[in-house]
Amino acid sequence: MQKEHFIIIGLVIGIAIGGIGGYSLKSCKTPEITSCPVAKGLSEDEVGNKVSTYINKKFLHPQGMEGKITTISPYGENLYKLDLEILMGTQVLGKEVVYATKDGELLVLSAKCLVNMSEKAPRVNVSIDDDPSKGNKNAKVVIIEFSDYACPYCAKFELQILPMIMEEYGNEVLFVFRDFPVHGGNSLKAAEAANCAGEQGKFWEYHELLFEKQNEWYSNLSMLETYASELGLDIAKFNKCLNSRKYEEEVLKDRQDGIKAGVTGTPTIFINGRIIEGAQPYEVFKEVIDDELEK
Repeated sequence: MQKEHFIIIGLVIGIAIGGIGGYSLKSCKTPEITSCPVAKGLSEDEVGNKVSTYINKKFLHPQGMEGKITTISPYGENLYKLDLEILMGTQVLGKEVVYATKDGELLVLSAKCLVNMSEKAPRVNVSIDDDPSKGNKNAKVVIIEFSDYACPYCAKFELQILPMIMEEYGNEVLFVFRDFPVHGGNSLKAAEAANCAGEQGKFWEYHELLFEKQNEWYSNLSMLETYASELGLDIAKFNKCLNSRKYEEEVLKDRQDGIKAGVTGTPTIFINGRIIEGAQPYEVFKEVIDDELEK
């Protein structure tokens, strides 16, 4: 029989009903964790039913209210985002968003709680080495990504999340890209190719092409030269650099540095030494960056 209990992170502190009938869950000020075994391999609907049952029984029904899940959607790699409507009879008091792990073991009542978990972990001292960077070299916040050009979650971070970070924070952050090839020799070769493009001042342009077209080049490495040509690089110099394996040692050093820092998969991002694993939603990165800027 499926149990209704969760491990709760950021347990509700209280229920606030505002002057106009608003409702909100207050969380993450005094986190409490309660553990109870749960079934594995839950479907999306099962997770939704479980969240609804638990929140209603624990928090809302005792106060004459009802919570109804309106939508469920993926949130990063390991979570679902659940939109919750709060009702008293037929009157809608407000709306909330909660999160649950896909295995049904964790219920998170605020995205801020996800950040707090990272905040409690010890900071990791990660060098920027001499790797490609953009932003303000004197910035208070340094973001270091360990990534693989063949990793789809890395592409999501690079093409969707990172542009939002750079647009909002600009000169307030420094972003550093470090290689962490995990998808075999083709990933390694792509990383070398990006460095060779960097010799001709086109690292970031080539870098973005690799993420945009990862399915294309991964099955056909001759495309690495095609991309160089599209960007107007000196093909003879590019091929000489790539064929000499000039940057192989540099790429492998990045990977070794990542392993020493505790990287086990891609993408792994360090924000002033605070680790965030996977292509998490933008809000997760924003919370950490804002917190670091306030210090």
